[in-house]
Amino acid sequence: MTDQSLPGVVPTRTITIDSRRLPLIATSWVAPVVLLDGHRFPLGWGPRVFTVPADRPVRVQCEIPYIFTYGRAEVVLEPHHAPELEYSAPATQWFAAELGAPGTTTTRGVWVLWLMIAVLTAIVVGFVALQFV
Repeated sequence: MTDQSLPGVVPTRTITIDSRRLPLIATSWVAPVVLLDGHRFPLGWGPRVFTVPADRPVRVQCEIPYIFTYGRAEVVLEPHHAPELEYSAPATQWFAAELGAPGTTTTRGVWVLWLMIAVLTAIVVGFVALQFV
């Protein structure tokens, strides 16, 4: 007897969501969450496996809860779609996140972090230089 023949039993499948940690310290200490058809689960950084219904589309939404929620990205995973997704959080809360097939997502806003680091470095070097003038 298979799962489909048991009354009230929904056939299931597993999906893997790989959340990519940023190369910088931007949001690496805040862990993302995933909502599967509105039900919230911790996602964390790296790959994580979830069980979802196999006979219908599933709404997958990833986001980062902080003082306010940001980095929200959403896809509808159809039964015939590949069971792997990749979530790329934004480098800052001012940019959008991406959720899609592995290898197709990018981290947006990294240039802002490099710009902030450059400005802070220039300020520190300027203050140190003023001490020797």
